[in-house]
Amino acid sequence: MTPEERAILKALASMCVQYMDDDRNGLVHKSMSAGEDAVEVLASYGLVKPEPWGGFWTDEGLHLLDED
Repeated sequence: MTPEERAILKALASMCVQYMDDDRNGLVHKSMSAGEDAVEVLASYGLVKPEPWGGFWTDEGLHLLDED
């Protein structure tokens, strides 16, 4: 991924943590289409393992969230 993509994905991941975090390294989109789309995008980069209700952060996704 390019540095620009990484910056955009970091912002998207941070928004997901703020609005969809379930306290178990997972995301719950509550059937909101924007949340479903966000999980799909993050999953396409290998940052989230998707599930029907949302998904779980992968190691790479957790690493991205921990970056400054």
